[in-house]
Amino acid sequence: MTDEDFSAMRSLNRGALCLAVPQLTACQADDPPAARPDPAVHYHAAIGGTPVHLALDDCAVFFVAPDGGREKVLETDFYPMLSACQVQTASADSEHITVELGRMALGAGGCCATEGTWRSRDGRNWERRVAGQWVKPGQGGRGQAASRRERSTK
Repeated sequence: MTDEDFSAMRSLNRGALCLAVPQLTACQADDPPAARPDPAVHYHAAIGGTPVHLALDDCAVFFVAPDGGREKVLETDFYPMLSACQVQTASADSEHITVELGRMALGAGGCCATEGTWRSRDGRNWERRVAGQWVKPGQGGRGQAASRRERSTK
C-alpha cells in the first residue's frame, strides 16, 4: 500500500467516526417528564390566612395553582449576555412574601448582573424595592419620592 492509500483510509475512518459519534450519543431515550426531578425550589406560605405556593426556578417565580399548574409571575430583568441564576430566596411574614433574585454574568465574579427584591400579598401581584421604596409595576422604576417631586413641581 502506498502513502496515498493510507491517507485515504484515514480520511474515511475520520469521516465514519464523525458520522457515528453524534448518532451514538443521541440514541438514548429521554426520561419521561414525570420521571425527571423538578429543579424548582418550592415555597409554601400563608399570607393573611391564605395559602400561597410558589416555585422558584432559574430566577423566575411561578405561582402554583392547587391543580399543579404554573403561571410565571416574576423574573429578573433581561440581560443580553449569558448568565446564570445565582440567588433565589423566598421568605414570608404575616403580610408579605418577599423574593430575592439575582443573575450573574458568566465569566464575571460576584453577583449580580440583574437582581432585585420583590414582595407580594397574594403571590401574583408584586412590588419591587427601588432606592428604599416599594414600587408597583407601571411606575417606570421610579419610587414614590420621585412621584412626589414631580407633583410638587407642577
